[in-house]
Amino acid sequence: MLFFEVIAGILIVLAFIHFFWTKKQENYKDSLILQHLHTSQEIRKTLAMGLFLRFLPADKQITSSPVWVKEEVTLELFAANLLERTRGGTAWVLNDTDETGVNLEHQTKDGLYLGQINSNQQEVGVEQIALIHSNIIKKRAAGGYVITAGTFTPKAITYAKGLNIELMDGMALADLWLVSLRNAEKEMSSIRPQLT
Repeated sequence: MLFFEVIAGILIVLAFIHFFWTKKQENYKDSLILQHLHTSQEIRKTLAMGLFLRFLPADKQITSSPVWVKEEVTLELFAANLLERTRGGTAWVLNDTDETGVNLEHQTKDGLYLGQINSNQQEVGVEQIALIHSNIIKKRAAGGYVITAGTFTPKAITYAKGLNIELMDGMALADLWLVSLRNAEKEMSSIRPQLT
């Protein structure tokens, strides 16, 4: 009789483990689907805003964007999220209240990367790169980023060469976003057969 009770106990424990393992996998799949849907909505809004601005007649003043395009996501949060999704690790936005020039930290397996995300200039110059470079040296970081939705001056591009600072302009951000979408699609396709 004891033998059957032990076998029944083992079967119950195995069923319990199987239940929680399956539940964990299903929760992961659900979160992956939700993230993909959210990302798809983000790209639609951004593309719509781009079309709105690009085809706005030259004589029209831009006072605000359409209400359906506005969102509470900042460029800083958007860039941090892209870095995590494409390069791994953990990225977080800082307040930069002490004006050190660092408003992003990205911890990866290769070390700490410091960044400055500039959302209020159309063209970023040498000063921002110099600030990040000095902070990289001070904190002994592995490297850094200067990120903008605009562009960089030719002097800034020349200055950044050899400093282990990656410059990401609006086009590079768009490319990074597309990489993150392709990564999400690959991950989705790997679980798709299990979903049906």
